[in-house]
Amino acid sequence: MPRRETEKENSADKNGAEVGVPPAAIDENTGKENDPLEENGDELSSSESEFVNGESDREKKKGLSQTKNRQQRVTRTKTRKTASQQKNEEETASHQGDEDDKEASSLMNSCKSAVIPIIIFFLVIVVAISIPPPPPYPPPISPGFNFTKIFANKIVELQSSFTNQTDRFWRIIKNRGLAHLRNASPPQPLVLLLAAPPAAHSAVDCFAKKLAEGLDPEHRRMLATIDGREERSLPGEKAKKEIDEFLMKRFKEGHRVALVHQLELLPLPAPLLFHSYCDDHNAPYKHVAIIFTVHLPLEPDASLEPKEAERAVEKYLADEVWAKENKDAIADLLIRVTDTVALMNGEPSSSATC
Repeated sequence: MPRRETEKENSADKNGAEVGVPPAAIDENTGKENDPLEENGDELSSSESEFVNGESDREKKKGLSQTKNRQQRVTRTKTRKTASQQKNEEETASHQGDEDDKEASSLMNSCKSAVIPIIIFFLVIVVAISIPPPPPYPPPISPGFNFTKIFANKIVELQSSFTNQTDRFWRIIKNRGLAHLRNASPPQPLVLLLAAPPAAHSAVDCFAKKLAEGLDPEHRRMLATIDGREERSLPGEKAKKEIDEFLMKRFKEGHRVALVHQLELLPLPAPLLFHSYCDDHNAPYKHVAIIFTVHLPLEPDASLEPKEAERAVEKYLADEVWAKENKDAIADLLIRVTDTVALMNGEPSSSATC
């Protein structure tokens, strides 16, 4: 080998020893040399593995951290959503509560609006009940007239003119008339029904007129008179209305008597008007007298007692004159107009003049 190459090799060997490359060791088992670089490589591989594992752990930790962060964000988001939903629910509940309050308030106002008129209505009724009814029309003031004395004198005068009447007849007329006139505030009007069989038709109308003059001397020349013969041709409702207006006008003017000739001829339902005028409790004019005359078609049975003969007048009106009218209404009317019935006898034509 040339010296230059040997020197180079020696130089190389020296340089290698100088740089610290370890000499190759011989493996006892294999008899081969062990390369230190390989051992270093193994050591490097282990370090790299540890590095990779560390990196993997860091990645895992990072992933876990990110997962945890995502979960926290999700949780915060849910919390915010839950808080938002709760707030919305609270607002909705509050709004619903306001709506309910408004509805309740509206319902309460409606109830108040409905209840107040009812309360007022019942209060009006209570007040109306507690206030006593207005007194009937007071009797007119007629200075200078002693009605009791005038009436008593008139009865004496009539007895001298109508001589064919019974003591019962005069007793009924006189006692009822005087009792009414002596009472400054009579509880009901004086109602007299003078019934006459055919023989007394003319006498009864004359007698009724003179009796009325004795009860109301102030208006003796212009008595408030209703004649069934004149009213019979009118429609019943019209006759009723006209008679009602006539009586109210006359009584308000101070008339103390209404004279109704031939009650049986008044067209229905006009007679029902006297249900109120002759009422024994609530008549509007209690100080007045109402005198009816009725012309009976037949003489009463002579065998009847006076009271039975008087009740025959009521039977005649109910069964013959007003038979087509409502029986209950007629019964109520008869109780009032036949409260006092006086049955007349016929008179000689020259005994009574009107």
